[in-house]
Amino acid sequence: MSPQNTAHRVFAQLALVPWSGCHRVAIGGDAEESACLHVKFAVIITLPPIGKKKHCRPQVLTYIHALELDPPAGRSPIDWKLVTNLPVGDIAAAVEKLDWYALRWKAEVCSTR
Repeated sequence: MSPQNTAHRVFAQLALVPWSGCHRVAIGGDAEESACLHVKFAVIITLPPIGKKKHCRPQVLTYIHALELDPPAGRSPIDWKLVTNLPVGDIAAAVEKLDWYALRWKAEVCSTR
């Protein structure tokens, strides 16, 4: 990837952002087991695909990345990347969006029963 293209790559831009804080989430519905996720977020102007530039405008979106840095042995780290058009101005707002995302697992479990 050439240096001029790097600025247009969303996750390359997000990688440059420092971690904002940590957030603890319950694992597998067991309140006893939890994971500490490092959280970062950034507002990034997202360009449309090359073939759609005539019909689509750039979008201002917030990207949230939550990563478990020290997972237990035998389990892959939690690595969530969320995109939203809702405002995220601080770590509390980012955690709110992560909590909403975590509810998805409960909905999926209920829908399969």
